[in-house]
Amino acid sequence: MKNKQNFFTDNPDIAYHMSPKRMNELFAWMSDAEKEALGVSTAEEYRKMWLDIGQVVGEFSGTTLENNNQKVAKEDLKLENGEVIFPKTIKENVRVFNEMGGPGMSIRSEFGGMNAPFMVELAGFETIYRACPSTALNVCWYGSIATVIDQFGSQELKDEWIPKIATGEVSGSMSLTEPDVGSDLAGMRTYAEEQGDGTWLVNGNKQFISNGCGEISLVLAMNQKGAKGLKAINLYLVPRKVNGKNNYEIAKIEEKPGLHGSATCALKFEKSVGYLIGENGKGFHYMLHLMNEARLGVAFQALGVMEACYRLSRDYAQQREAWGKPIAKHEMIAERLYDMEVELKAFRSLCYRAAHYISLITLGDRRLEEGNLPEGKREEIISKLDYYKRKLREWTPLVKWWGGERAYVYARNAVQIHGGYGFTTEYKAEWWLRESLILSIYEGTSEIQSLMVIKDTVKDIMNNPKDFVEITVGSRVMALAEKDWLMRRYFKMRQTFNLALVSIFFKLVKTKVKSKFSADKPADLMKLLKLIGPELVKFDNLSPALLHAGRIAEMKAILAIAHSVIKDAERDESFRYAAERFVNKNGPIMAQIKAQIDMDDDYFQEQILGEKEEMAKAANSDS
Repeated sequence: MKNKQNFFTDNPDIAYHMSPKRMNELFAWMSDAEKEALGVSTAEEYRKMWLDIGQVVGEFSGTTLENNNQKVAKEDLKLENGEVIFPKTIKENVRVFNEMGGPGMSIRSEFGGMNAPFMVELAGFETIYRACPSTALNVCWYGSIATVIDQFGSQELKDEWIPKIATGEVSGSMSLTEPDVGSDLAGMRTYAEEQGDGTWLVNGNKQFISNGCGEISLVLAMNQKGAKGLKAINLYLVPRKVNGKNNYEIAKIEEKPGLHGSATCALKFEKSVGYLIGENGKGFHYMLHLMNEARLGVAFQALGVMEACYRLSRDYAQQREAWGKPIAKHEMIAERLYDMEVELKAFRSLCYRAAHYISLITLGDRRLEEGNLPEGKREEIISKLDYYKRKLREWTPLVKWWGGERAYVYARNAVQIHGGYGFTTEYKAEWWLRESLILSIYEGTSEIQSLMVIKDTVKDIMNNPKDFVEITVGSRVMALAEKDWLMRRYFKMRQTFNLALVSIFFKLVKTKVKSKFSADKPADLMKLLKLIGPELVKFDNLSPALLHAGRIAEMKAILAIAHSVIKDAERDESFRYAAERFVNKNGPIMAQIKAQIDMDDDYFQEQILGEKEEMAKAANSDS
């Protein structure tokens, strides 16, 4: 007998984060036409509508997908005559999702969609990822592909493709990665040549393309053969078929340890007809928009995986007995389960905060395009958007990094708690381990996220050195002034983070400056930052900073998650235990990471990194 569950209603934290306050803010930035299209006249009606839809998606996830996920894992995809053949279970999952109206959830109503905030769509996808990641990767592309076409494409492209995406008739992919190129987009070899009729012919190869069998692909390519650099990159909409014939070839389906129901394809473009999206030379900018949404989507995928692994572990531990009691009552297992629950609650807090901001950004940008917007409202939106965009840029690599790194740990915990059973295919723990492996890799590896974090962090400090010095020296005072011990500990963690950055700055200049600096003296810190400035402009002496990029990303993620769950605890006492445990657990971890940064390993620096630098110099001279 099939189990009936609802993955939305059984997790009250999701509805909590779709709070009346957040929905009021979104409703306030909607146009009258958008409200009329949805048939809502108050923020309360608006919120209730999305909560009701969340329950529908939650039942689909908890019942249909949950009951089918092991069939999906065992039924292989096939490539026959250039077409990907999906087995019946995954086809049925996608069919039901399309009949529910899922493809059009975040698409604007004028194109046949529901105009849902991105936060609402991601809330639904959290439940889908929790049930069946393969199905999620077959249906998550509708809204994201349509959004890029809507924001940057011509009216002709919008009218032709977005309504078809909204019904599920057309699905898509984004083709960025190339063989032997990876994340170095400036070195891509795929190119396009403009034709006299306004089309472009695309040539090249793409690899590891999720849902590469979709009816259209957004292809990143140089704007002419032999072009180099990010400013030569364009984004093209390339239909898979033109006049009933293949426009590009699906050359291969990758064999993977997990996500067996998702087609990861190698694509070959040979004079493939494409249509330029937006302006010539702006493709990298458009791609960043798509990637940022995708990275936030991976964070929600991580939430789903972590939720599934936590519940699987908890339920097994509660019914498995050893020495006269459930293993959930044994101290080490109990603590592991408790920390899984706490971290998940805290991480979800930051993810939904980021999702709320990206939803406000979408609405705000849309309002600013209106010619009849009152000046006062325009100024209010511009002021708030600046803050939202800065915070979203800060948080996106953090939630992608944390989710990618920690989802695997949750899956590994599930295997461990299941003991010997966890290493068998009879139980789901090993399946979740395989499903979790990709999260730290696709849509930008954890290392790429770390590099984004360290570069943005250093850039912000160089732009506002006085603020950094005041926070570094003043956090101790702020900690003493706080009445709430939880905030005092948070400020201590923040000071630990800033002192770790100071340690990196010392390393950047120690080979060239003999003076001694004190991190407790504002004048010394300002002098240090001024000395680093020229070095950072050159970007030829950043090895000490780049070496610790992953550590800085982890520390910054801990701070962001801690602050977010503390703020939720201030509004709702039920979050207090999670905030306290997360801070208490991670305060010592912050100190440990700082100690690793403080440590000098001369052999590694001189022999390992030095050797690589010599090799790089030799390669540059040869070229």
